[in-house]
Amino acid sequence: MADRERDPDSERYAYSRTALARLAFSAELRELADRAAARVPTTNDCWSHPGEPVGDAFDLVKQAQEALTRAVIYERQKGTSWEAIAEQLDIKKQSAHERYKDAVEEWKLGLVEPFYPPSRPDEKIRSLRLHDAAYTPTAAGRRLDAWARERGQGEHAVTGALPALTTAEEMVQVLDGINHLYGDGRKPADPAARARLTDRKAALLERIAVEDGNPQAAVQAAEARALAAQLRTEAEKARAEAEGEL
Repeated sequence: MADRERDPDSERYAYSRTALARLAFSAELRELADRAAARVPTTNDCWSHPGEPVGDAFDLVKQAQEALTRAVIYERQKGTSWEAIAEQLDIKKQSAHERYKDAVEEWKLGLVEPFYPPSRPDEKIRSLRLHDAAYTPTAAGRRLDAWARERGQGEHAVTGALPALTTAEEMVQVLDGINHLYGDGRKPADPAARARLTDRKAALLERIAVEDGNPQAAVQAAEARALAAQLRTEAEKARAEAEGEL
């Protein structure tokens, strides 16, 4: 991936969804490894409460289960069948589907709606639905690469082999994001979010116009740029009204 600044609310669209799922899986594995390593020394055993090592081991089991869930999501994102996943888990296909279907659906929703809805109108802090490594993949990739490099696994052991993103796939992801904003009947589409995605759409159309020599794509790109500018104006007006500036 090119090392460039990205909008934190849309940078995930610059990565394939399979790459995002792999980063989330890698992040959980790193957390599991670090937690397990921290429990290897016996230095503090004399200070532990009765049963505390059992609790520590149980925490590792829960962390391993989270890593397993992320592995299933990654495989489903790659297109792996439930039959193949069930075979690895040594359970029936139906059991695998029932066990992990909600996690997979939550992952899909998080890709287009990364934050949970606020529990009250005045809530300022948003809780992430999407895994942090998938929401900020560039920073997550740097951290994971550094972790692997410290252990002698190479310079870009994590990000170097992530599945690449094609222009067509990126366009599908951006259009999915735009359609989700318009299709959410619970609230009006956020003009700022629409502007960000419309700008990405315009950039992709400009790329297609150059790479494919497609004049129609250039026209569509210009239209998208104009719409994005209009949406930013609407967003700024809405912000000013909310803050009592108008």
